[in-house]
Amino acid sequence: MMMITVIRFLRFNPTVRRVLGITFLVLGLIGSLFPIIPGWPGYVLAIILLGRRDRLLRRLHLVARFGLRWLRKAPLPHIRGIGHWLSQQYVEIRRAVVPRLIAFERTIDGV
Repeated sequence: MMMITVIRFLRFNPTVRRVLGITFLVLGLIGSLFPIIPGWPGYVLAIILLGRRDRLLRRLHLVARFGLRWLRKAPLPHIRGIGHWLSQQYVEIRRAVVPRLIAFERTIDGV
């Protein structure tokens, strides 16, 4: 019952949804920089709250992909290896998470 109430509240309050999404995005970024706090829960919640089509998220995603490409083409072999490993992790996580995000997004949006 509580979850349904929260989903209804978020569906009808896009400003609150955006503020919470950006807050969780910042927490995810902080968690990525510091090893004590995991960053992925913040990212997942930010994507759920902001929506996959949000301009800010799409631009950050492009920056991340360009960063991975740069790492894969780095002149040092050790950095290239890290870039290939990170790219592989990115693809695996994306394949696992995206279908679930789409399903949850549809639940929140009421589609």
